[in-house]
Amino acid sequence: MAVLSASSLYLAKNQTYRGQCQLVFDRRHAARIDELTAGEYEAFARDLFAAQNAVVRTVRPDHVNIESLGNVVPHLHWHIVPRYVGDARWGMPIWTTPLDAMPDRRLDPADREELVAAIRQRL
Repeated sequence: MAVLSASSLYLAKNQTYRGQCQLVFDRRHAARIDELTAGEYEAFARDLFAAQNAVVRTVRPDHVNIESLGNVVPHLHWHIVPRYVGDARWGMPIWTTPLDAMPDRRLDPADREELVAAIRQRL
């Protein structure tokens, strides 16, 4: 979707939470933040700030969760999860639901492309 200074931003296939993205550290393999140099951390943090702001300005959520888990995919990445009053997990983390039980909402191709373009424009 978009290449930033130390990472790439991807719109998640599952859009149960409209605008949900992953920001993946690209410079080399690292599984945790403590494995980064100070310069890598600063660049990744700037990318996260820019990506989160672009997503929020695009989809206008009521809140946003920023999470780095690494339990399933052991490569450093952030989940940017817009949250909306009334969503199925409002007031709770989305990850307490097993992955195979989470709702799966796919966007039609035109809607997906429109959302990608809007987020890219705001980066």
